[in-house]
Amino acid sequence: MSASVPSGWQIQEENYGQILMSNPNVQGALMFVEHGWYNEQMILQNMQQNIQEEGFQAALASDVMQLENGNYIALYQGYAGQQEVIIVAVVSQSKLWQIGGVMTLILVTAEQFNDNFQNMAVEVSNTIRYRSFMSKEAQQKANMFKGRKLIRYSSYYTSDWANTVSVGSSSKTTINFCSSGKFIFDGYSDFSAGGGAFDGQVSSSNTEGVGLWSLMVVNNYMVIRLVSLAGEVNYMPIESYTDEGYYYINGDKWAIGGSSVCN
Repeated sequence: MSASVPSGWQIQEENYGQILMSNPNVQGALMFVEHGWYNEQMILQNMQQNIQEEGFQAALASDVMQLENGNYIALYQGYAGQQEVIIVAVVSQSKLWQIGGVMTLILVTAEQFNDNFQNMAVEVSNTIRYRSFMSKEAQQKANMFKGRKLIRYSSYYTSDWANTVSVGSSSKTTINFCSSGKFIFDGYSDFSAGGGAFDGQVSSSNTEGVGLWSLMVVNNYMVIRLVSLAGEVNYMPIESYTDEGYYYINGDKWAIGGSSVCN
């Protein structure tokens, strides 16, 4: 995405799905935060919740209103450290991305806040231009995942010094990548304990993770982007991969293989 911002605002920090900007003349911040909300009900539900980011939190202080262009706006009041702040949030949706869009946040101290910051949030959000995540290079690299799946196994075991009490767990996470751009998540975990007052085994599974996937190339590294129908956006930067078919993502080892649920 790209957007036009008033002069004086400069990028302070940039992470996957989030950009933080600052201005030496303003006691506050301008943020762009990616979201995965795709209908009015989901947008309203999420905007009515508290905003909580690193360093600040705020509660809804106004009604959530829809603007003429279809965007949604609301005011929040809270604290950044010991400082009282007011936040303007404007949510826009992207037709290009199919699911989700960007939330523009302007955070200003309550003492400095005025209506100009509210107008600025609306104007900046209106300038957002959405772009495809997948460049030609990314589209070519994405072929290695289409119709396949990534699998991660993890296990843990511990016991006391006499081996009279033991606790263990194991889990399996599978992400299937369909050629259509859909992903299907499948998770399974197993917990067991024995000895003393512990004796039993608990298993659980989770197959509700469904959404859209895409591949980005950032600084020559592949990054998998997942947007679930639950509105969550996750990035999986691939740090390295081996000829044996293993990928290291966020420090975890994933194996790749053929998918039985996607083609």
